[in-house]
Amino acid sequence: MHFSTTSFLAVLTASLASAQQMQINYYSDQCSSYLGSVEVTWATNLYAGPPNCYNYQYGAFANIANCWAGGCVCDFYQGSNCGGERLIEQAFGGGNCVQVDGAQSFACYYGM
Repeated sequence: MHFSTTSFLAVLTASLASAQQMQINYYSDQCSSYLGSVEVTWATNLYAGPPNCYNYQYGAFANIANCWAGGCVCDFYQGSNCGGERLIEQAFGGGNCVQVDGAQSFACYYGM
């Protein structure tokens, strides 16, 4: 069986697109009482990707873990569908903990 380079790259790209890019962990306090997490597979490139949004709220604080790219960032919004006011704080991959109490949705990006 012979696979062309183009076929191989198409399969590789499809598998990477559905792979976990980062994980959002939720906490009831300042990132010590864990409540649950969301595996992010839909993040887009910060500088070249289309907008994205995920409706979800589970805790008062959140952080980014397992960032697979050169850098990850998520914006949290008070309204669903990334509407309403964007919360002042952003979560950045690595050593982060932001207050997201009242947020109903978030958008995540990689490649900072």
